[in-house]
Amino acid sequence: MATHRKLWLICVRTTLIGSLVVALGVIVLSMGIAHAEDCMGRFPEGRFGIPLSHPAVASGKLAVQGFSPLYLTKRPGSNSGAEICDDVYTGDVFPMVETRAAGTLLAGCVGDFDGGGRVALALLMKRQRDGAVIPMVFRSRAAGYEITQIDGITDPYGFSEDRSVWPGPMCIPKPPTGVFESDLGGNVTVVGDLFIIGWKTYFWNPATGHFDAILTSD
Repeated sequence: MATHRKLWLICVRTTLIGSLVVALGVIVLSMGIAHAEDCMGRFPEGRFGIPLSHPAVASGKLAVQGFSPLYLTKRPGSNSGAEICDDVYTGDVFPMVETRAAGTLLAGCVGDFDGGGRVALALLMKRQRDGAVIPMVFRSRAAGYEITQIDGITDPYGFSEDRSVWPGPMCIPKPPTGVFESDLGGNVTVVGDLFIIGWKTYFWNPATGHFDAILTSD
């Protein structure tokens, strides 16, 4: 009888512990979703995703033979200045998908990267023949867009493990001083806006005529 009572107590305790773990998991998940929804003001369209109504998108001039664009689904929510927003990241707010639908955004951002006052877009494009995801920059020109491919995506713990995690591009306005400072050390002088892809931040180098990168995460 004592043995049965001990087993019953162990089962009850195990059940209570299991219920507590499940309950805590539900609470944490609910908090994460709520925080993501409350912090949308931190991720303005244009810098984080491009609306399909943008003139460059509507014009159809961003098509590249052999490639298809990737999209973001955007969880709806309200603006918030809560401190908890510091712990909400793009992966919490913008799952990446391959199919265009109502309300989706292009997986990219808009900026003036070379400082010439012309619209440029940085996008993720999927190569149809092998599924490789290639970042591309479309810089506005008189006859259309000049396209530059960006080499690779360095994001080993995010996009490289889960293709629904958006690694960028996400745009950063040109600093007022014209000097961009990396949290990992190192400063670069920039002529225009910058964009982040994975662990690297890219900027236009007028001396070389191409995009250079600085490591800004690890």
